[in-house]
Amino acid sequence: MSGTISPEEDARDEAPQKGEPLSEEKLRRLKFLVAGMSGFLVLTFMLVVAAFVWRLSGAEERGPARAALPAGYFGASRIAIAPGEKLRSVTMESGRIAIAIGSGDAEAVIIVDAKTGEELGRILLTPLSGFAAAE
Repeated sequence: MSGTISPEEDARDEAPQKGEPLSEEKLRRLKFLVAGMSGFLVLTFMLVVAAFVWRLSGAEERGPARAALPAGYFGASRIAIAPGEKLRSVTMESGRIAIAIGSGDAEAVIIVDAKTGEELGRILLTPLSGFAAAE
């Protein structure tokens, strides 16, 4: 052959053969790449663990305003009452609040969750004609 080197021979010279040691520069690059990837994996793992602990601790529910409130406090809750209805009584049992309301025409009981203040439902009381009607 003349003094030229074919691309196959050039590639063979660049790539180390099996069992052949790497050059100092390639070894340094490889160590830097492995260290960078290892650092990235460690930081990512730490981030995942921190997010997991933060969610389990309920950090989003706490705050300066939330810490000063009593344990069962749920804030203000609106319970809709029709015009003309009056509050008759309020009873609490088994984590539920029963609010009895009434007007001249109808009576109702509103059931509210004591922990959240959410209205769970209403029981409308209507008299049967001729049976329980007040005369």
